[in-house]
Amino acid sequence: MPAVSSSACERAIPALTPVRIEISADLGSATSHSLDAFPIRLAEAIVIDGVEIVPAGAKGLGEVVHAKKAGGSGTPGELVLAARWIDACGQRLKLRSMNFSAAGAGAIGTVNVVNAVSAASMLPIGLIGFAISGRNVTYAKGTLAWAKIAGAVPSPSPATIQPTDLEKR
Repeated sequence: MPAVSSSACERAIPALTPVRIEISADLGSATSHSLDAFPIRLAEAIVIDGVEIVPAGAKGLGEVVHAKKAGGSGTPGELVLAARWIDACGQRLKLRSMNFSAAGAGAIGTVNVVNAVSAASMLPIGLIGFAISGRNVTYAKGTLAWAKIAGAVPSPSPATIQPTDLEKR
């Protein structure tokens, strides 16, 4: 178990540090819209050199970059998501490169089989492919993904104490 430092917020976080995030809402190509915001949270603590910098559970925000419902002829739905930031130590840590380990598969294979069979047949069954609806992409609340810290988060520098006008007198 990593040590927890009382001054963890004073430690630097290198750029491209991988973070495990969790989607905190149900999302889908049939229900989500481009530019929708959705809540995310840090699923695992950010640990640097054995010290927990940001605890699991830190809240953040993701964005639906593109959403399109499934269509006819087996055209699958499209859903492009981005992790934008995690709130930590009173600042927003920008995120990038959101990546799911398993992506949903569409019905394209089914349409290709129907089209191959219809091409070999003398009967006009090629139109059946138009009646096949593609699958929508869905991600349930609690789905895990990977993201990376977008840029290095420097440790705060000690505040420079400036004398006030009263102290100068």
